[in-house]
Amino acid sequence: MSETQNEKQPEDLLTTALRMTASMADQDNVMALMKQGLSLCFKVLACERSLLIAEKADGTREVIHHAGSGGKDDPYSTTALKMVDERKEPLLISDTVGDKVLSTRESINTADIRSVLCSRLDTLQKLFGGRKVYLYCDSRTNRRPFKPEDLEKFKLLSLLMAILEHKSELIAEQGAEIEQLKGLVRERRFEDLVFHSKSFEKCLNLVRQGAATDVPVLLTGETGTGKESLARIVHKLSPRAAKPFLAVNCGAIPPNLIESELFGHEKGSFTGAVAMKKGYFEEATGGTLFLDEIGELPAPAQAHFLRVLQEGEIVRVGSTRPIKVDVRIVSATNSDLEAAVAENRFRKDLFYRLNVLPVHVPSIREREDDSLLLARFFLKQYGEMYNNNGLHFSRETEKAILMYNWPGNVREIQNRVQRAVITAAGPAITAEQIGFDKNETSASTSLYQAREAVDRELIADALKKSPGNLTNAAKILDIDRKSLRLLLEKYGMEYKE
Repeated sequence: MSETQNEKQPEDLLTTALRMTASMADQDNVMALMKQGLSLCFKVLACERSLLIAEKADGTREVIHHAGSGGKDDPYSTTALKMVDERKEPLLISDTVGDKVLSTRESINTADIRSVLCSRLDTLQKLFGGRKVYLYCDSRTNRRPFKPEDLEKFKLLSLLMAILEHKSELIAEQGAEIEQLKGLVRERRFEDLVFHSKSFEKCLNLVRQGAATDVPVLLTGETGTGKESLARIVHKLSPRAAKPFLAVNCGAIPPNLIESELFGHEKGSFTGAVAMKKGYFEEATGGTLFLDEIGELPAPAQAHFLRVLQEGEIVRVGSTRPIKVDVRIVSATNSDLEAAVAENRFRKDLFYRLNVLPVHVPSIREREDDSLLLARFFLKQYGEMYNNNGLHFSRETEKAILMYNWPGNVREIQNRVQRAVITAAGPAITAEQIGFDKNETSASTSLYQAREAVDRELIADALKKSPGNLTNAAKILDIDRKSLRLLLEKYGMEYKE
């Protein structure tokens, strides 16, 4: 039988490339993908064996994967690996017998290695803990020698393996990012709190940190920003979660009744006091008492309240007997308490007692694009509530939502969207249905376009300064990589990594 008949016919390169690409879709394990790649290199080059070799910084080497004849411990040409390092390109040795360097090497002669192909796969270094990684193929004396066209195939196969490994790594990173995003979605939905902005995230993180303690929390900010929702979070994340949470609007109680409501009263203590009544402090004992609009508290009630904070006890109206209470205080105000202290309208000592953990709750104007996020959330919520699913905001409506100042904050967004869902005549909700007049809509559109233009210009400049590197571009813009990718998708901007 002739030598040609003995030789194994190599597989077509295009077929192999298609096989490797298809294998990427089937494999989510990079190591398994590399094993498949070795096997396909073995087939397309009709070599004796193919190896994946890792080398540590101290020069020690390990055969990670092996395809073809022999075993992992069989000798291979270490000189070929060194020559690849020196030349910094794939290596072809057609005939080791005629090569002045290789012909003298013990491994070449012992293993009867006739032809060698070798390259470095630098994209795999991270996968192998920083070690150099080599793709190595050889052919022995009973095989045909490698030719220049085999080197071209080998280069293509090496490149393809490197690309597939990189793509697999990206897929794994994307999977991890998806899981991270799912975690963020879960984390950023607490009752009716929906947000994306860093300003509100900072506020919520402060609330979470303070919740585990028992110190008073003072929430400041405009009306309708969600202060009561944050107070409930303080309670739910605290050791008092199983006990009562009571909310009191100090500004809604007549001044002559505020002490009776907060501290209770004895029977007959005043006209209409037909029975003993416990106040909010007693009812909330063991739990949390949320005092909204604390700046509206009258001076006599402020003095009594200070005693509660100092001594942990109240005295009912019409009584002289102190009663111990154990209550966590969360208070809120939309007014400037420090100014009220300066004008002697609020006790300084009470202010300092309440202001142990101050938390500023940002308005919608301070929360970047949260207005649209909240509007979409309420649209879905009320669509389900009123059995009117499938509604969406028109593009002009979304622009107007983003640019409107929302003086009523979250509460105003909620009310307007609820009204729009109830009155919707079609699937697309218009700006007029949200309550914007034509002047507001046109102004909003131009402002939205202006902001988009600025965003595009800044992003383009950052990408130009960091070509192919989204991470550096994101650092220039002072945002994270994920946010930058979302903006690129939002504006339809192309980029290459």
